[in-house]
Amino acid sequence: MTQEQSVSKFIIIANHLCLDFINTQIIQGGQLVELLEDFTDLVGWLAAVQLLDAAQAEEAISRWNNTGDGQHVFERALTFRATLRDIAKQIVAGQPVSPAVVEDINKLLRYRIHYSELISGHEGFTTRSYAEFDEAIHLLTPIAEAASELLCSADFSLIKKCENPECILYFYDTSKNHKRRWCSMSICGNRMKVAAYYRRHRPTPEDN
Repeated sequence: MTQEQSVSKFIIIANHLCLDFINTQIIQGGQLVELLEDFTDLVGWLAAVQLLDAAQAEEAISRWNNTGDGQHVFERALTFRATLRDIAKQIVAGQPVSPAVVEDINKLLRYRIHYSELISGHEGFTTRSYAEFDEAIHLLTPIAEAASELLCSADFSLIKKCENPECILYFYDTSKNHKRRWCSMSICGNRMKVAAYYRRHRPTPEDN
């Protein structure tokens, strides 16, 4: 079953954090709609995809909203999203990912601060990773890490753009037979099926 949920105003349908971040721009009524309008929206998205817990999100808003650092990170998030969209476009088109966009990911990865703890349980040992957000720019590093994971581990043939030509959403196809065509049945799939049915059954001039 395709994971499909809407958290607040965000559309979480891509099955991958990197692609869900790209999908914070959508088309509605033929117009481009920006879902990340300010720093609080950025923090809201990070919380929606569970990259920040409630306490971390509240602290981020308290420390950096309406500050120069917060505005800088918000603007950097938008430019980084454009970089990630370029990556998705290149992959879907079967083109090599350009070195420039790889370097853009690496620039953010260099800010990553995290540590792991060893956890002892009834079934053995596991590790748990923790991220630290001491500076506003650190908020973007989990997105860069998701982009790195996508490039290193994903099957590129399963990174797809919605087949609705008026849609700009991307997704990672984890369906059983890898036949997924739409960002979402409720958003585009049903609409396109109805349009196709109408084209097949509309009267021809000879019928009149």
